[in-house]
Amino acid sequence: MVIANLAGIAVFVTGGIGGVHRGVEATMDVSADLTELGRTPVTVVSSGVKSILDIARTLEFLETQGVCVATYGPSRDFPAFFSPRSGLLSPYNVEDPSSAARLIDSHERLGVQSGVLIAVPVPEDQAGQGKLIEDAIQIAVTKA
Repeated sequence: MVIANLAGIAVFVTGGIGGVHRGVEATMDVSADLTELGRTPVTVVSSGVKSILDIARTLEFLETQGVCVATYGPSRDFPAFFSPRSGLLSPYNVEDPSSAARLIDSHERLGVQSGVLIAVPVPEDQAGQGKLIEDAIQIAVTKA
């Protein structure tokens, strides 16, 4: 984000962003990219928060950092990386490229010095089964 901003790149795409780790109460483990999104005026387009993280707490943390979060597509359902729905809603929704561009332009015109996250859900036909993935994550976290 920092290098993109310094290079004048206003929008970039990545697979998934980091976030608030499960069990944060004990570890205080929060990915640095969340803080950076709160202070770097770039737009990050991704498939959402990596599934192994605490998506609800990540969205809450992004709100405290002043990051504008939107889901791309017909609904506000925030994706769960491998699945199109996490059971949580984004604060905003952009349905098409034009509305995404308007959101980014408005954010830039306001001079807000935080970032924008646009979460693009994986297409249904390529999605993993949410419950199956979550169960596997829970087993892995327990074993770790």
